[in-house]
Amino acid sequence: MNKLFEKIYGCEAAGSIANSMGEIMEGWTIEERKQRLGYVEELLPVDKPDYDGRLNRTNPADVSLGYPLIYHGHSRVPGTTEDGEERHRLCATAIIEKGDRINIFDLAKVWVRDLKPESFGYLLGPQDQVIYYSLKAGIPPWEVGKFASWPGFYGTTKMISPVGEVNACNPALAAQDAQELGRIKDVKGVPGNYALEVCSAYAAAIAEALKPDASISSIIDTAISYLSWSPQSDALEALDWAKNSNNCEEYGLKFEEKYRGRPVSNAVEIFTASLGLFYMADADPKKAIVYAVNSGRDTDCRAHTAGSLSGALRGISAVPQNWIKTVDEAMAVNPYTVSKRSCKETAEGIYRAAMNNTAKMQGVIDLVNSMT
Repeated sequence: MNKLFEKIYGCEAAGSIANSMGEIMEGWTIEERKQRLGYVEELLPVDKPDYDGRLNRTNPADVSLGYPLIYHGHSRVPGTTEDGEERHRLCATAIIEKGDRINIFDLAKVWVRDLKPESFGYLLGPQDQVIYYSLKAGIPPWEVGKFASWPGFYGTTKMISPVGEVNACNPALAAQDAQELGRIKDVKGVPGNYALEVCSAYAAAIAEALKPDASISSIIDTAISYLSWSPQSDALEALDWAKNSNNCEEYGLKFEEKYRGRPVSNAVEIFTASLGLFYMADADPKKAIVYAVNSGRDTDCRAHTAGSLSGALRGISAVPQNWIKTVDEAMAVNPYTVSKRSCKETAEGIYRAAMNNTAKMQGVIDLVNSMT
């Protein structure tokens, strides 16, 4: 394996592992996790309960608009990922099939083709229904994000690491693509909603991490440079907490205090918390994932971000092989996933697309040089 492929594979594997390991305690406080599970360092099974949103209406005579918000109870074996990773797989599929950078139409076509309505409520949920049925109705994909079920949340960012990978070593182009593609799930220009800004910062950080001379500081600096003043201030505060915390629990408690009573999936909170965890773990994928899943609140999203950045910097050799095997085996038998590709197969496809993208850029450089 060459260096770039090792990094892309490390990013893909660590992100998937983290998504799975962090799901069981998603939304819990640190104290709740300690009482129920102790300190988590392995992939665990998850039992998902039934949920029918139609039963929560205050007036039974109310007309329920749109498709019902239903989650089906089921069991997930260790290594099973969830909705964020499903969107990630849709984005990866579009890139792999095109063999190059994608636009929002490319992503929308895969979204409509590969999602199956009967699978909603297992891995994918209500927010994905809104996107799917809006696209099916003919709403332009760049308009769909206006109708996000949970605007300003982190789900947009969580699908976007393949965009950083296909634009390897080119943070500016990765950020640009992420801004466009993210509009399938959220909206820009709304005060206080930084979802697309965070999305572009994360894609840029992944592209930076794939450089041969990348470092922890260069990745963090790149990410922060794509944030405006408000989320940038939160990121600097989080990094200061990371530098002055003795462990992930002490660090996580600061976020519990700051964001108490607020939704756990806020894009700015998750991204800034993840940068601090990435720093605390010294970009070691295993440490980053374990620290994140034990840090409270939206653990799977924090772990996915800190883990994927670490995997992209350190490469696949730093990711535990037994964890990769567990995730690959779980997805291979999952009847609800949009893709049964292994982490390595996904990395191979994105690597080929990245090479095609690089060749096109080299061709432009050669043309310009021939004229000067």
